[in-house]
Amino acid sequence: MREAIEISHVGFDADNLENHAVCVTNFDFDAVDEALGFIHQAPPPVREQAAELFRALASWCFRGNRPLRCGMVKFVAIVAGLRPEILQDRSGQDLSTELGITKQALTHQSLRFADAWGFHFARSRSKEGRERMAAARRGGPNRNLGANKKKAQNEATRSHHAA
Repeated sequence: MREAIEISHVGFDADNLENHAVCVTNFDFDAVDEALGFIHQAPPPVREQAAELFRALASWCFRGNRPLRCGMVKFVAIVAGLRPEILQDRSGQDLSTELGITKQALTHQSLRFADAWGFHFARSRSKEGRERMAAARRGGPNRNLGANKKKAQNEATRSHHAA
């Protein structure tokens, strides 16, 4: 049995004969009107600069012949770095899970943006800090043991006591 669909969340697709109902998304038109009010209050040169900045950001996110999802990941990485409260201060792990990617992939896009645009996100390490951490890890013990951490620690302890 099908679940009841709220009328405000359904549209109809005449081309799909098997299932005419398709999901739609609520859109907050009042928020758009409010944002446009702020934009209209700004002097024309400021609006032009904001439009150019947005064009540059959108071009950076959606350049090339890639799926829209790739651009969305980049855009989420930017928003999470610049204004995390817009995304309810969700962690990188939560965002990456929702996007269906790894946390490392989201971090990679965040760092690419920060390096390309000369930004330093408050939630991320500086480039110098990342380089120092990488240098400290080279040649050091493997600390990335995952599920085998306890087993590796026991083996290290046994080999130490045997010597």
